[in-house]
Amino acid sequence: WTLEIHIYHYYIHGSKGNEINLPKKEGRPFSNIDIEISMFEKGKTPKIMNLREIKDDMQTLYISTAADSFEFKANVEGDGIVEGIIRYHPFLYEKETYPEDPCFPSKEEDDEADCFAVERGARGKRPIFECFWNGRLIPYTTVEEFEWCAAPKKRGPTPIECYKRISGVLFTNDKFQVSTNKLTFMDLEIRLKDKNTIFTRIVNGQAQRMKIDREFASWLKECHEKYDKQIKFSHFKGLITRPEVSSKRMQRPWATYSAIEWDGKTYKVEQLVKSIKTVPIYHGSIQNFFLYGDHDGDVYAPGGFVQLALVNLMKKLLPDKLSVTWPEGDELLPDETKLAGSTIGALKVEILNKKGEPMQKLPGSRHGGSKKLLVELKVILDSPTGNKEIISHISQHGNKWPFWFKKMENINKLGAYTLKLQVVLNESNADIYAGRSLPSKTFKFNIIEGKPQKFSIGLLDPPFRVGLPFSIPLDVQDEFGHSTYLREDIVPNLEASGLTLHYEEVERGPNCAIKGITACGLVNSLQGKNFSLKITLPGLKEESQVLKIKLLPGPPCKLEVQPNSDILKTENGVAFPFHVKVLDKAGNLTAQPKLIVHCKFSGAPDLPVYTVDCSSTGSNILTGNVLHVQNIKKEQIINAKIEILSCKNVPPLEKTIKILPSSRVAKLQIFSVEGEKAIHIKHQDEINWIAGDVMQNLIFQMYDEGEREIKITPTLAEKIKVNWTPTIDREQLLNGFLPDVKVPTSVNDLRYNEVTFHDEHVSLGSGFTVRFVLFIHIFCFIYLNCSTVMITDQHGNHIRNLTSSCVTSLGISGNDLDKSSLKIVWQEDTQTICVTGIRFKTCPPGIKELCFAWHEFSHFVRLNLVGGPPAKLLLIDWTDLEEPVPVINGKELHKPLILQVCDQWNNPSSESNVRINLLKASSVKITPSNLLLKTDENGRANFGIVTIHAPRGEHVMQFKALYNRNTLYCPVIKLNVLPDPEKPICLNVKYDKDAIFIAGSTFPDFMVSVISEANNIIVNVNPGRICMKMWEGQRTTKFHKIILKCCFFYFRDKMVPEKVGTYSIQFLFAIDKTNALNSEQVCFLKNIMQIIFPLTVFWGSSLLCCVWLLLCASHPLTDDYVTGFVLETLSPKDASESSKNSEVKRLEPFLCRSHEATALTLTAASGNFIICQNCYCH
Repeated sequence: WTLEIHIYHYYIHGSKGNEINLPKKEGRPFSNIDIEISMFEKGKTPKIMNLREIKDDMQTLYISTAADSFEFKANVEGDGIVEGIIRYHPFLYEKETYPEDPCFPSKEEDDEADCFAVERGARGKRPIFECFWNGRLIPYTTVEEFEWCAAPKKRGPTPIECYKRISGVLFTNDKFQVSTNKLTFMDLEIRLKDKNTIFTRIVNGQAQRMKIDREFASWLKECHEKYDKQIKFSHFKGLITRPEVSSKRMQRPWATYSAIEWDGKTYKVEQLVKSIKTVPIYHGSIQNFFLYGDHDGDVYAPGGFVQLALVNLMKKLLPDKLSVTWPEGDELLPDETKLAGSTIGALKVEILNKKGEPMQKLPGSRHGGSKKLLVELKVILDSPTGNKEIISHISQHGNKWPFWFKKMENINKLGAYTLKLQVVLNESNADIYAGRSLPSKTFKFNIIEGKPQKFSIGLLDPPFRVGLPFSIPLDVQDEFGHSTYLREDIVPNLEASGLTLHYEEVERGPNCAIKGITACGLVNSLQGKNFSLKITLPGLKEESQVLKIKLLPGPPCKLEVQPNSDILKTENGVAFPFHVKVLDKAGNLTAQPKLIVHCKFSGAPDLPVYTVDCSSTGSNILTGNVLHVQNIKKEQIINAKIEILSCKNVPPLEKTIKILPSSRVAKLQIFSVEGEKAIHIKHQDEINWIAGDVMQNLIFQMYDEGEREIKITPTLAEKIKVNWTPTIDREQLLNGFLPDVKVPTSVNDLRYNEVTFHDEHVSLGSGFTVRFVLFIHIFCFIYLNCSTVMITDQHGNHIRNLTSSCVTSLGISGNDLDKSSLKIVWQEDTQTICVTGIRFKTCPPGIKELCFAWHEFSHFVRLNLVGGPPAKLLLIDWTDLEEPVPVINGKELHKPLILQVCDQWNNPSSESNVRINLLKASSVKITPSNLLLKTDENGRANFGIVTIHAPRGEHVMQFKALYNRNTLYCPVIKLNVLPDPEKPICLNVKYDKDAIFIAGSTFPDFMVSVISEANNIIVNVNPGRICMKMWEGQRTTKFHKIILKCCFFYFRDKMVPEKVGTYSIQFLFAIDKTNALNSEQVCFLKNIMQIIFPLTVFWGSSLLCCVWLLLCASHPLTDDYVTGFVLETLSPKDASESSKNSEVKRLEPFLCRSHEATALTLTAASGNFIICQNCYCH
């Protein structure tokens, strides 16, 4: 109530106003005017206030807070004069100094405690000027601004906010008219803004003629730079560029600082701060201070930018958590395990704030509004390959119901699930608000398999053997096809004709299996026998399955040996054969890898051990080296133990064998006859004899093991050899005489003379050494150099007094040496012997040794024999080429094609650059198509693993090589090309071929399946790759509405065209982007019409049925689609003579809406009527 001084302010304080900052000693004008105001209230003491003592009225505040003033004067047309003052209220540190006006509050309280309205600057929306008439305030008239003091539209050198920091007053003389109550000027603002009004600035009481707008702008800029003390930027760091600023002009330069001083406080980098008067309120750590401009060092500025690292803000009124209930039951508990197909009940969700109060939208002020909240439900299947979203719904809060989600009954896939409830914003579905995640709640649960309903047989682990336990895995499934556990009350039953079956246990866990199954029965061969094994699980909907198995003989269990007698007889030095069979538990002949039968003899030293391999056949002849007992004179008994060392469970068999002395040659002795006396020459005796002489009268005798002398037969004579002469007189051998021995002439030539006897049973020998009586010093050496023989003395000197006749004494020998082309030539100029034409017979490569002998001298040479020239072509690692190699059409062979050139003895040849190409039929396509290669340095050509494309059946291919005009062929490769069960080759279309096509109706269902090369239906075909085409003439219409059932595609609800004509239907399957399969065309000639026409019914005495008449001229016959009809002309059989002369046309039978016509005729004699005979109504 004391604010009335606002009206009388200048009456009391004079034209300068209430300057409270003046010193007390300065005199104050108008101090003799006092105005007191009294307020009387009933029952209270009267209140009296002197208006001079009021110091918080608006004009006093304007004067006290102003830092500078701008005085001006306006001369209005006529005698009107207006004097004005503009005051500048600077920004000091943290706030504006512009006084608050109770009539124009800068802040308004909001209904939300923690949300603030944005401040509206210093003056806000208040006008600049208040108007006084003769010193009295006219309160209802204000002047917003003048054009020269208004804020510019474009940013200039003075910030826009400086224009909000000015206040002003206008003093008028009495030339301006006011209202009677002195509350409003009548025409002040209109006259001031007239274009003829002249504004001048007053400086020190003197008017100056100048541009008022330029003067005001200069004054305002000076006030801003001089008086505004907003923020002090300190600790200059440098200039940077900010590319994140949208305006390129404003991206640089930016000065960076480490600290600021604001409102007496210092803020530094890394200091935690909280924002005020912002929506929302931010908490964070200071990173940098930015000030636009090319600054250097500390500077004051009205404002800048601060970079914060935000810290999460928790507010009481922001969403904090979710409340979830299950009103209809079927609650989902955390980490609960449910059966597949179980129901998750309906969810009621409420969003709660920190106070626990439910809410539906974010808190906001009246200016910013508020955002609605939604709740999003997602059911996610967790898997190692990535999470898959199964269900997703969004619920919004209604006026009469909370957030609500219906029950879920379609979750039947096994695995770990997450049910997530997430609060999101309405417009953007964002789950983050003000840098903080909105509340969410998750439920982890698992879906496991349900009760068993059916089962299937898993992958077996063949082979199956008699008596050997095996397992049958069972995939027990629930109604959704998930593998589940087998109940304890279900006992499997196994049946098979011809077999005795037992099993040990049933594993009922996740890997369900019948374990320890043993089958016993006869299978008749090593290849086994096929049996049908029926498995029954009582209590399931599908309780039986039949399994085809092939049962092979079981592991070895016992031995059967022939002869079966326990005591056997044989002669010493003879190998005894046993026929052994390895049998399984059921008595079947069996075989397995490393099935070695051993026979160990005991009872005498150095007896052999017999072994035989029965791995492939299960039976064999067990024999080995001869049974030889040393110095046997009479019958001797030995024991034979037959067993399989690798099969400890097979009991061994023992046999007793009687060994009789052998009648074969057992001993060889040499004698020298001197007169009538035969002197025995013991083995390895040394005999002295005259050098160069001849030893004669040598005889030999042979004895069996019983010391009985053996008569020498021609057969035995053929097996007797001596080492001192290559030729033996067989007649002398039959009489027991040996060839004469020539004594060498060299003292160093100590020859060992030996007589040997070799047959298939024994190898005997007896020898002696002849020593010289007379020593002759002769030393000779032989060197081999390029097939040249040189004869030297003992010191290596070349002997040059030889003649050409010496070549007759040179001999060459060696294993597999071919002497047919051998040539020996004497070289007179070098006194050497040249040998050419050295070659070997057919033999494997390797080291060969040649012996060059001349008289008593010899020299040995070793040669490395390699493969010969290419003569054959062989495939590497392809052994069994007699059987066709199976391969699926369009697939690769199981091993690479590697060719090796060999000589005629199958030795690998290292001939390179031999061209090899492939011969095949034109119907066989091979990828890669490079069918010509050359051999490498090892004589090999690698064609790699190839892909075969060929028709079904057997095909052959063969590699061919050309070498020195000779063609080399490899063995023929037979291929058994099998069809590809996954390769589509045609489409099979089934439909009702007797269907009637009516215009506007629907086609019958077309059932389409994709057939592979193997003539089977391909499953798992993408429905988007098959379509139906229909056309009349050149037009084609595609239909893609497909219903997929099992392996068939159903085209349903396709409309029959409305226009009559010939149409074709074809189905297309896209194999890939370029290839497609087309079915056979389905053609239909026309559409049967539905005829609609008005009927007129007449009854005639001469007709026996209903007659329908209609005007042909007025009522043409059409169907629903006005397609017309076809008439055929013929004569009725039962017509009268008058009707025979008329034109008769018969319409083909057609289907009407309410009747079926069988003989509809059009008679010209009857006028404009159609008569339908022999018809009946439906």
